[in-house]
Amino acid sequence: MRIQRIFLLSFLALLFLGGAPIALLSFYASRTTLEREISNSLENDAVMLMQQIDVLMFERLQNIHSWSHLDIVQEGRIGDVDKQLAQFLSVLDSSYPDVYRALFYLNAANKIVSASNPALIGNTLNPQPDWIKATVPYGDLVLENPQLAPPYDAPSLLIRAPVPDTYGAGEQGQLYGIFNLEQIFQLFDQASNSESGKRYIVLLDADGRALAGSTRIRDAGLLLARTFADWKPAEAHGTFIHTGEPLTQSRVLVGHASSRGYQGYANLGWSLLIIQSTEQAFHSIWVLWLWFGDLFLVTSLIAVVVAQWTAKRISHPILVLTRWVRNFQHHPTAIQPTASGVHEVAELSNAFAQLSADLERSRQQVIRAAKLAVVGEMAAIMAHEVRTPLGILQTSAQILRLDNALSADGRDMVRIINEETARLNRLISALLDCARPRPPQMRAHSLAPIIQRALDLLGKQANNKSIAIEWSNLAGDGLIECDEEMLVQVFLNLVLNAIQILPKGGQIRVQLDDAESGQLRITIEDSGPGIAEDICQRLFDPFFTTRESGIGLGLTVTQQIISAHGGSIETGSSRFGGACFIVLLPQHQTERTC
Repeated sequence: MRIQRIFLLSFLALLFLGGAPIALLSFYASRTTLEREISNSLENDAVMLMQQIDVLMFERLQNIHSWSHLDIVQEGRIGDVDKQLAQFLSVLDSSYPDVYRALFYLNAANKIVSASNPALIGNTLNPQPDWIKATVPYGDLVLENPQLAPPYDAPSLLIRAPVPDTYGAGEQGQLYGIFNLEQIFQLFDQASNSESGKRYIVLLDADGRALAGSTRIRDAGLLLARTFADWKPAEAHGTFIHTGEPLTQSRVLVGHASSRGYQGYANLGWSLLIIQSTEQAFHSIWVLWLWFGDLFLVTSLIAVVVAQWTAKRISHPILVLTRWVRNFQHHPTAIQPTASGVHEVAELSNAFAQLSADLERSRQQVIRAAKLAVVGEMAAIMAHEVRTPLGILQTSAQILRLDNALSADGRDMVRIINEETARLNRLISALLDCARPRPPQMRAHSLAPIIQRALDLLGKQANNKSIAIEWSNLAGDGLIECDEEMLVQVFLNLVLNAIQILPKGGQIRVQLDDAESGQLRITIEDSGPGIAEDICQRLFDPFFTTRESGIGLGLTVTQQIISAHGGSIETGSSRFGGACFIVLLPQHQTERTC
């Protein structure tokens, strides 16, 4: 079975076996959580709204009680002849806009002698029986039955406080405040609209009569009715489910809270109900269930697409890697595989790429070893066959040079023989050094003085061509275990190559710094023509050179010495646009066998 089909079946199996139970559990958990949240919201809103009403009523009661004990209210005793009390009541009424419909003073004869509304003065008012007695700090007040009649366009609640007689015992009259119940109506209307839908809000007195309500309660004409008398639970606050009649045909969820008064005062015995239809409250739950169904279908489609994409993402790199392996058997120098796909497949591609690179390096090393073996054989043959006749030629040329009868042309010929035999001797020596390098004698040295010594030896040649050599040491002591003479030869070869390739006025930069993993890095850069890309791979081959007078063994010997020290050498481009050689040398040789 192909990977794509396996992944597709696996994704679908995981989706249906794991997704369906999770979806059901999620729906149940969401439904339970939402129901709890709605219940808590109803209860908390009822408690907070009841507290607001307690504070509101306490302030109104406290106002009337405080004003009834003011000295200016005593003016009512003499009939408020100078209208000072009426003016004062008008100021108070205007200070609380839309809170009181009127403030007035009623004398012992039940006659209004002073009022914030002049039209009330002179009228007779028969006090109603006490409905609620409320206690505020330093005194009591009385609430009379509320004035409520459909369409409830002027709902009022009479609050009266006895006015004590300052000049005698007992009471001299009553101070009335007509509280505007629209204050509570507006508060309920604002709170009846919530994110979970419309709500019914009703305020009940101790007998279960509806004193105030939101718009839909008022529109149903239920104020002062005992419709909700049996809805009042015994608990101070909480939620419960009740039949919704006469408000709605569905069952309702009710949050309730009882009055606690304010700071221990003015507990009127009222309670508050916030009512919401369960059909409306839990509507979002059923919407959520539909969402779950749609999400499950969409997830199934996405799973199919993702399964196809994932299978292709995994199988395609594997197929590419398989084709590359088959091709590599016939073409070892083929381009390395691209590391793509998931992490494991990318790692596999990287492993194959590293394997091919290692094989190529091994092949190059075998070729290089074969070339060095040829060089060794050539060196042995040339040392045996060439050096003896070369010695004879050189000696003969030196003897001829001492002959005074030798002509000028003869002397030139002798000079040429000497120079060429010397060059052949150097070539044979280089071949022998390359073919049979001596083992390095490792000692602890500071690398900076070794580099400085090589630069000092080449200083004259650099000055002759006006070449500036910049040398910087960023590694401090730069201690290293090495063969000093061999490393001097390495840096001589590299810097000398740069000097020879540079025109007059060129620039060379040598820098020593620390590398990672206990290594030192030596960077040698020049401003020359650089290294062509097509010859980079041949730089370290024996007898390869780009100079007419070069032998082509300098970089070969250099690489051998660096390899004998466990290091490496790389080529690249310098910041000056020329060539750059980077030498990495380990600082310790304790684990190496020379």
